[in-house]
Amino acid sequence: MKRFKAAVLDASLFRRSYIIVLLLCNVTLLLIPAYIALVVTFFWGAFLVIRNEIKKHTALKTRYGMWLILFLIGSVFTLVFHISSQLMTNVYNVIMLLHAAICFFIFYSVHTEKHLNFRREFYSICAFVVYSTTVLGIIGLACLMAGIKVEIFHIGFIVFENRFTGMYMNPNYLGYISVFAIFCCHALTKKDFITISGRERVSRIWLGSCLAVNGVSLLLCDSNASMVLMIGYATVFCAYKIFCSDFQFDFKKLVKKITASLLAGVFIVASLLFVRHITQIGFAEIVRMTSTISVLQDADISDEEVITFEHENKNVDSGRLTLWKQAAEMFTVSPVTGVARGNIYEIGEKLFEHGVKFSGKYGVFAPYITDFHNGYIMIIISAGALGFVLFLIFLIKFMWRMTRHVLRNNTLGESMLPCMYAFLCAYLVFAMVEITILFNITFMVVSFWLVMGYSSCFLTRFEPDHPIRTFTLFKKRFRRTLL
Repeated sequence: MKRFKAAVLDASLFRRSYIIVLLLCNVTLLLIPAYIALVVTFFWGAFLVIRNEIKKHTALKTRYGMWLILFLIGSVFTLVFHISSQLMTNVYNVIMLLHAAICFFIFYSVHTEKHLNFRREFYSICAFVVYSTTVLGIIGLACLMAGIKVEIFHIGFIVFENRFTGMYMNPNYLGYISVFAIFCCHALTKKDFITISGRERVSRIWLGSCLAVNGVSLLLCDSNASMVLMIGYATVFCAYKIFCSDFQFDFKKLVKKITASLLAGVFIVASLLFVRHITQIGFAEIVRMTSTISVLQDADISDEEVITFEHENKNVDSGRLTLWKQAAEMFTVSPVTGVARGNIYEIGEKLFEHGVKFSGKYGVFAPYITDFHNGYIMIIISAGALGFVLFLIFLIKFMWRMTRHVLRNNTLGESMLPCMYAFLCAYLVFAMVEITILFNITFMVVSFWLVMGYSSCFLTRFEPDHPIRTFTLFKKRFRRTLL
């Protein structure tokens, strides 16, 4: 009984369990057990948020936590102002509020857990991602080469709408997970990460296999958003390497370094797009030559179907511009406080002739997965201009402090911090075109807060010590780091 209680109160165990369950929720064959596990772990997380606040006052110890607290308070007012006539919509809005609290005060606030070896925790997550995505990727590619296509619960995988999905629900999810796996491989090559985590180095065979399998999967899924994430990650890391080679430089050297970084970015963009094009052509020819497609479980597909791995929607924006125009119109409904996440579908049905674009085809699940495919827009529509400003203040403060730390510290060569910095910078660009940042309970969202939380541990624990400064509010004293 004591072991069970200790496990329930273990925030580190929760984070590892939650992120693994969210990853498995993207695997088509594991949908039902994974979502059952997700329900259990979600309420576990909600319990930890409430308990930790009562017992440890976690929110008041969180760096820049005041802005997050005000954001949640504003979200509560939004729920009250926009109570829906649909009970399930109100329930979903409360769930989204709890989800935001879990992201803020379990994942990001990991730096408040003083005795935690966060590197060991992140190592276990990285190792799981490397092993699981490699195995799933190999199975997916093997099925592709064998000409197998499967449809279960009206979800096609291996190949769906002419794009490679592998064992995952959606090619965009596959693309994101592939980039995240590559990021994990990169982090696992850092000596400081391995040494301080106290774990053995992951085999180079596994790392090489993971890079190869996930690299090919990323190219075949034809996810432009995930390609932006990969390009951003590689470009920011290259820029870091260029600048960290010499932190003492004059204006002339600065111009040279900026120019070199821009040229490196252009080279990375051209190289990856060229390699993607060649890979898609090569695999399309291989698949055509190996065998005709096998169809399982009543999938009505012709044997003469040609797979090219190119997006069937030839528009570069894939319908996102229409979504963003609808978002601009919906913003006028409640510009200050927002409409609350769960109300977007219902309001869209009233404002637009066919509702929010892409939401109708999901039927009964439409109210809960309707999204504008832009993390920033989702925040400003759900929480209003007020909530968006509060969140933006928090984000700018955190990223500015992290940027200063990374650029001023020339001893990070074997640390995983530059990898995490590059990932976060790339993610903030990626967030402009995908379902990201906050108001969705997905691996794509929570992994962002996971990486941000571990980054905050570096900033909190390994910067030079400063005297603790405080400020007074309502006759109580708080640490200035709260702001």
